[in-house]
Amino acid sequence: MQNSKFKRALAEALIPGYEASIPQMEEHIFSKKFERRMKKLINRRRKPYYKLINKTWKRAVCAVTAAAVSMTIVMQVEAVRSLFKDFFAYIYEKFSVLQSVDSTNAPETIEDVYVITYDLSDYVTDFEEYTGSVYNVIYRKDNIIINFYQNTKNEYDSIWNTENSEIETIMINNYEAIYFNDNHNFKTIVWDNGEYIFSIGSNVGKNALIDMAKSVQKVE
Repeated sequence: MQNSKFKRALAEALIPGYEASIPQMEEHIFSKKFERRMKKLINRRRKPYYKLINKTWKRAVCAVTAAAVSMTIVMQVEAVRSLFKDFFAYIYEKFSVLQSVDSTNAPETIEDVYVITYDLSDYVTDFEEYTGSVYNVIYRKDNIIINFYQNTKNEYDSIWNTENSEIETIMINNYEAIYFNDNHNFKTIVWDNGEYIFSIGSNVGKNALIDMAKSVQKVE
């Protein structure tokens, strides 16, 4: 009892001094872009496929952190602009970062919404989100997941798990697209139609995924 009273008295005596020693600083205001990215990270944990990619995502985040603090790693980054004409692809050993090459004349917010018109009547909509710069829908049927994104080009900066993946280019409705299959057998297609960047990922077969991507159309 005496020991606990002593600890409490010591804390009461020291804490005010510690608080007084902390310099007063103006409240920091984060940029809207930073706030959107933080919200995106928080929402990612709530999505139904999070457990499927959680370990991969953690590895990617660790790799990104290491890249940010190590100039050696940064110097090893390869910008494959000549291969992917609509994207800068910064390729690391276990992941890649895709960014839009040119967003100058693209809409800053999603003005026209695009959807998958492929027959998904057997699927349920597991998640749907619209933030102004991102439209995301996730469909599920048993253990099959379809994850569709529409992004504004100016905000697009995505990390993809490409460990042991062979990245290739395919054509989606006359647009050059990037296709890869990660080590969880989750296939992804990313393409730019000149106004927005789209991605569709799933554990369905490659041909089915391509058909879904080709069916993406603007909502009239």
